[in-house]
Amino acid sequence: MRPTEELMAEHEAVLASLVILERIGHRLEKGQTAETGPIQDLLEFFQVFVDRCHHGKEEELLFPELEKAGLPKQGGPVGVMLAEHETGRRLVRQMKAAAEALDNKEEGAARSFVQAARAYIDLLRQHIQKENQILFPLADQRLTAEQQAFLTQGFQRIEQERIGEGRHQAFHRMLEDLDRQYQG
Repeated sequence: MRPTEELMAEHEAVLASLVILERIGHRLEKGQTAETGPIQDLLEFFQVFVDRCHHGKEEELLFPELEKAGLPKQGGPVGVMLAEHETGRRLVRQMKAAAEALDNKEEGAARSFVQAARAYIDLLRQHIQKENQILFPLADQRLTAEQQAFLTQGFQRIEQERIGEGRHQAFHRMLEDLDRQYQG
């Protein structure tokens, strides 16, 4: 499997998590309460799986290799992706603060959570589309076999260091459980 295929497979899990987040947001908009456990689980998924692991693979390995292959960091797709990663981190922090306010039954907490969640959902859906349709095909064209092998090894290292043995599968099971819990 090419490194870009691994990243695209991870995108599928991210997209599934966004559907769940969207369903939780709909419940909150209707004035229903949402259990904080599932919200905390999703926030952990966004911080650990999406940011530390997935974005770590891109920022520490893929993007530098793309720069070596001639794609500029500034003014090109790599710079756009990095800026969007930062925006995503800010939105996760906002959701986390709003989730704590929800726990404390603070007024406006649900609205704040939903606003940050919607912005995060929109951002990541567009971000994934850009990576899958523009950046990753460029990577497949420009990266040498040696660079691809380097990325594959590096991705495995990051996976083990950032989330640990078996955690990837545990996150997938959690998403399956939350998907069942928050069906339409």
